[in-house]
Amino acid sequence: MSIETILLIVVILSGFALMTARKLSQEIAVPLVAFIAIILAGPDEGLRSLEGGVKEFARVGLLFTAVAIPAHMLQESNLFNLLGTRIGAMIGSLNLRFKTDIVLLVSFISVFATYIMAALFHNVTSILVNSYVIYVLAKAYKLPAVFILSAALIASNLGGFSTKWGDTPNIVEAQVWGLKHVDFFREILPVNIVLVFILAFVAYFLTKRMVGNNNDVSRIKLAHSMIKFKTEGRFMSVDSRLVFYGILSLVIAITGPLFFQSYEIPLSAFAIIVALVGTPNNHRTQSLYALGIETYFTLISLFVLAQVFGHSNIGIFKYIEGFLQTNTNSIYPVLIVSYLGTLTTGAASWAAAVSPSIFQLFPSHLGAWALGSGIAAGSSSLITAASAGVILAHQTSTFEKDSRVDFTTYIRFGIPFSLFMLLVYAIILPLYMKLF
Repeated sequence: MSIETILLIVVILSGFALMTARKLSQEIAVPLVAFIAIILAGPDEGLRSLEGGVKEFARVGLLFTAVAIPAHMLQESNLFNLLGTRIGAMIGSLNLRFKTDIVLLVSFISVFATYIMAALFHNVTSILVNSYVIYVLAKAYKLPAVFILSAALIASNLGGFSTKWGDTPNIVEAQVWGLKHVDFFREILPVNIVLVFILAFVAYFLTKRMVGNNNDVSRIKLAHSMIKFKTEGRFMSVDSRLVFYGILSLVIAITGPLFFQSYEIPLSAFAIIVALVGTPNNHRTQSLYALGIETYFTLISLFVLAQVFGHSNIGIFKYIEGFLQTNTNSIYPVLIVSYLGTLTTGAASWAAAVSPSIFQLFPSHLGAWALGSGIAAGSSSLITAASAGVILAHQTSTFEKDSRVDFTTYIRFGIPFSLFMLLVYAIILPLYMKLF
């Protein structure tokens, strides 16, 4: 291993340490690490990595913008607030009728709603929509949302991994291994549902421990909250124009490519135009940059860093490929390497880089699920390991302190649960796949 590669690893680990200690925000630390990586790669490899990273981001950035603008429109229309009040009233009714714990209801409903939306649409869409609804629910019942939102991010990764269209790595794996929709439903979705149940319980347990006995809601206070929910829901004004154009552009951006996959880019561009047409003139700039320029810059930096660390002359891909070729007797090396690769280079980049090589070594479906499982767990480890995490950090940056999710607050939740996911996949997948 070259001295440049060792220095690059040290720089990346130092960046993680500075973000964990809150000495640098992810919006500053990630670009700085990417800049140093370009310098270490040298003039030719640095330029090639920069071009490759920007090229890879260009498609993803357009797709995310096509989802972010309509999500912002729906938030501005008050639709998410209305959904929050309706769900809040339903939770209160369930509590009064069955005496079910409020924290339990909020945790499970939030996690499963995020999982289902990610499976049906896309994990980024799910985070953009559900993060605000979860915050409204938690705030109404005076709950800290940090663990529920952290669990929602992992639920979005699990949901994305459960269907062929749920996340970008799935599309890559489906093309390489020839996977069909039924393969996802039958072979990996049941395992992910088990993990979602455990995830929801962990979110409940940690949130319950955080609030202690301060959240014992009397029936009178609960009834008062329900009346407030119903009153707000009855008199809340929703901008029907924003709702119509927001939902229309979401349908174009998400549903269109399911039927016309080769037109994904034009459809996303068209969805952005439709959304901007439906936005009032004085709010169009705010809608267009709904994700924030710092989010785009962070994502570009991650893609550039992935190119240097994974594919340049000082990258680690050649070492990983050699390691996999000498360990073809089990899927465990694929799981571990995919976890670490995703943690450092990102889900989409890793899937595109290693899928052909892993297919040559493990042509069965088990090879695809080992790769996907490592990616799903790796994406859940750090908030910077997947695009949905970077977006969640931006979405929650204006929330109350006990509901903000950043690198430091998430790492205490993400690393332990992602390692647990890896262990579950390692134990269950080989046994479960014998049934097929």
